[in-house]
Amino acid sequence: MQTFSDMQRSLTYKSALKYALWSLAYVVYISIGSIYLFLPPLLGVLFFLFRKALRRGNSVMLLFIVFDILVLEAQKGFLAFTLLIYFLLLERFILPKIQQSINSKLFRDFLILCFVYVGYILFNALLAQIFLLPALGIDLHIVYYIIIEFFIVSVLL
Repeated sequence: MQTFSDMQRSLTYKSALKYALWSLAYVVYISIGSIYLFLPPLLGVLFFLFRKALRRGNSVMLLFIVFDILVLEAQKGFLAFTLLIYFLLLERFILPKIQQSINSKLFRDFLILCFVYVGYILFNALLAQIFLLPALGIDLHIVYYIIIEFFIVSVLL
């Protein structure tokens, strides 16, 4: 019997499996969240994870986050890829200015969460005007979602 002493187990598959399980859990959470409005859609958490994947160059994590974004857009009835485009614009153009001007991590995270929610509504309204589509309605649950996600981001990320 031949032994393969120089072969090692790949840690890549373990991390891909971990990201796949978290992605599946998020899809289930979003499905439940469409029934119960008190569950936030975790847009801010997705954005912070999106930033983390971009900075680390982790393409597997980025792939599963993009999948989760597309599922969220389909579940909520948003235009396809608009949230992904908005995240990229926010990451490349707005966040460097915020990071230069604000030193407090907690306040910066809160401001980023506000930009994620309110900015996406404004971005979607702009796209609705350009393509003559109905705009998203402004809901007061957004304030609740920002506060809940601020606590999640400040504790976990």
